[in-house]
Amino acid sequence: MRLMKKLVCVLAGITLLVSISATPLWATEQSEPSPDEVAADLLFVRPVALCSIVVGLTIFVVFLPFTIPTGNLSLTGRKLVVDPVKFTFLKPLGELDTPFRLSDTDN
Repeated sequence: MRLMKKLVCVLAGITLLVSISATPLWATEQSEPSPDEVAADLLFVRPVALCSIVVGLTIFVVFLPFTIPTGNLSLTGRKLVVDPVKFTFLKPLGELDTPFRLSDTDN
């Protein structure tokens, strides 16, 4: 039980740090991404996004017994599986500092 509390605290801390650092600090207009941005996208962002697909799919399958009775199956599937797939495979290469609209329902 003590190990589980530590694990949850560590994961919550990592999630907080990643979410804070992922917000764009400034917006610039660029017609083409730099080679550094393309390399960072290929070497770091896409592999992490691919892992998020696997984690999201696992969470989606594990919690199916809870989402089906509540009627949130489509929302859960979209947020945990479909949106990460779109982000990983449809986002333009090297676009790191611009927001990417995943679905029509996002505001």
